[in-house]
Amino acid sequence: MKTPSQDIHPVCKMRSGMVCLGLLLGFVIIGCRLFYLQVLQAEVGAHQAQQQHQKTVVVQPDRGVIVDRQGHPLALNVEVASLYVRPPSLQDPQRTARSLAPILQMPVTQLRDLFTRNQPFVWVKRNVPETIAKKLEAMDIQGMGLTREPHRFYPKGELVSHIVGFAGIDSQGLEGVELQYESYLRGEKNLVKYQRDALGRKIASPQNQDSANLPTGYHLTLTVDEIIQFIAEEELAQALKRTGAKSGSIVMMDPLTGAILAWALHPTFDPNRLGQFSAQDWRNRAVTDPYEPGSTLKIVVAAAALEEQVMSPDTLIYGGEGQMAIAGTIVHDPAKTSWMTFSQAVAHSSNVGVIKVAIELGQDRVFEYLKAFGFGEKTDIDLPGESSGILREPHKWSGRSLSSIAMGQEIAVTPIQMVTAMSVVANGGWLMTPYVVSSILDSQGHAILTKNPRPKRRPISPETADALTRILENAVETGTGKRAKLAEYRAAGKTGTAQKIDRESGSYSSSKVVASFVGFAPVDQPRLTMLVVIDEPKIGNWGGEIAAPVFRKVAERVLPHLGVLPGGSPIIRTAAATSAIFIPQPLVQ
Repeated sequence: MKTPSQDIHPVCKMRSGMVCLGLLLGFVIIGCRLFYLQVLQAEVGAHQAQQQHQKTVVVQPDRGVIVDRQGHPLALNVEVASLYVRPPSLQDPQRTARSLAPILQMPVTQLRDLFTRNQPFVWVKRNVPETIAKKLEAMDIQGMGLTREPHRFYPKGELVSHIVGFAGIDSQGLEGVELQYESYLRGEKNLVKYQRDALGRKIASPQNQDSANLPTGYHLTLTVDEIIQFIAEEELAQALKRTGAKSGSIVMMDPLTGAILAWALHPTFDPNRLGQFSAQDWRNRAVTDPYEPGSTLKIVVAAAALEEQVMSPDTLIYGGEGQMAIAGTIVHDPAKTSWMTFSQAVAHSSNVGVIKVAIELGQDRVFEYLKAFGFGEKTDIDLPGESSGILREPHKWSGRSLSSIAMGQEIAVTPIQMVTAMSVVANGGWLMTPYVVSSILDSQGHAILTKNPRPKRRPISPETADALTRILENAVETGTGKRAKLAEYRAAGKTGTAQKIDRESGSYSSSKVVASFVGFAPVDQPRLTMLVVIDEPKIGNWGGEIAAPVFRKVAERVLPHLGVLPGGSPIIRTAAATSAIFIPQPLVQ
């Protein structure tokens, strides 16, 4: 009798053996794979698992704050609502567009176009007012949502707007220091990690809480003083109203350091309401738009004559009874003068006298001093869009050019160039680099950059600067700048009246002028240099009549604010009050 095992066919035995061997081999392979994954590739697996439950996103920090020299905020961030839709999730785009149009004050056709786009995400309206945002939230429309995002806000509105500039809807600087210091204000991007559930949805985690403490962009402190700026803007606006002028500007500088104290331009603009203003309004004309300076440029010819010892204050000049023939034309003076001193020629703005001085100097030396005083080149102020002005090389001058340039014609300068040039006289002969940002701070308040006064060169000696100061003081006391005379402080300055080119005729207009005055005070210890420009006044024409009184009104209000006692003695309130004063040192050649 056979046992059951004896009944099994040999082929079956072989198949069973192969199956067992296969299973054994499979277990070996699985074991090896597990050993590879869990032991040899343990770190890789852990990293992949972490990535499945953790996501890293790039977070842009809040934009840095901008403040004036006293710490008053000029630009900061506020949180606003912005509306978006996910078109694939909208159930009835046409109906949704009709219901939202009156709330958003947008055309139905525009909304319908946004709602039917073949895109997963579409912005509908940024910076939605809070009252409207609440209405939208209450509607609870599927596929529509609101998100909070930072928005740039300018608490002082029009004040200092041409220096501060503005940032766009995505917090990117577009004008002013917002543009010039974009990399600092924007800050460095940060990486933030947060936990996700099995479906990839964001969940709270301790790591995510740290994102609230991320560093912001760097903060800027300006050299501008809010109170001084307000005074300048107020007086400029009143002057334009009195004269019916087209536009105007006041640029004020600390002559010892180059720090800008005020920068007032009209027309002006409110960066919070950009849509109501044109690009012409927000263009920073004090750096971008050159103009013919007229007789204010005579300070350079006078400085050159004194420095080169071509003239002394008492040198006599024949006035030709108020007229002089130049290259087939006649140059006139307002008064018929025979003999005058060099000092009188400058103080009373004699065209004949200054032309004769320029001829004594020669065109090469006149050009050399114009360049030394910073004309024909950028001042390197830390603002975007600066123009170099217009100063042609002497080989391009005509037979009349030397005389014209001596009177401030055939040359174009920017307001910042003019006020910087006058500061050379005020500070003892140094051409300073103007600047509007004094320091850059991190989010903890630590200074990462502090601006120090930076002289470029020394065009004239202290002796020349002192002699010219006395002449320019005489211009205010008895000359064309008498209306700039301050009640309790000594001032020095120069008037200017320049005819504008008529674009249709190509010649100088008989009715359109630029009236200006540039000066500094107090004379012995200058704390401010100021340029006042009034463009195309309808009432009055002369710089001494229109611009000089504005200088007086502004200076008489600003000097007490700066702590200056009558007579020129400054009040030292704190030790820091003198820390920014530049003490000239010899330049390394």
